[in-house]
Amino acid sequence: MSEACRAMKAWSLGAVFLMAFAGGIQAAPGPEVKIRLTGSIPDHAGGGASWVTLKDGSKVAPGGKILYKVELSNSGRQAATQPSALGPIPAGTSYVPGTASTAEGLQVEFSLDGGKSFAEKPTVTILGKDGKAQTVPAPPERITTIRWSWQAPLAVGATSVVSYQVQVR
Repeated sequence: MSEACRAMKAWSLGAVFLMAFAGGIQAAPGPEVKIRLTGSIPDHAGGGASWVTLKDGSKVAPGGKILYKVELSNSGRQAATQPSALGPIPAGTSYVPGTASTAEGLQVEFSLDGGKSFAEKPTVTILGKDGKAQTVPAPPERITTIRWSWQAPLAVGATSVVSYQVQVR
């Protein structure tokens, strides 16, 4: 068999293997979780009790609050086990304590380092009045990211929504 013929045979077998492998990946059913983040501001015209969606280029004055909603939806063919979602705290804003959605079976954790590590109750070390290091709860302005982790699977066709608020500095 010539060298060119062997090379063509090897290439053909490789291509068949690759197509079979890729076909298997595409045909495999599984979860398909999509995450959408939306922001709203209080509707002052309506008395401030309702929220209106932020539009691109919207400006929020210092002291103003923004409500963020994080929506997970599973459009796949299989339940998503242990789904999680992140809620960023934009620069120039601070997390409003106590506004992150909570529920049974939903773990909420906070990050002080842009999402590298998380803790349910993050702490920082500061120097006390006596000059000794002490560990205290992290101030809200240090929180950079919120993570929600669902203990129950997200069923096919299901949607779950969590929310939190930030205040513009």
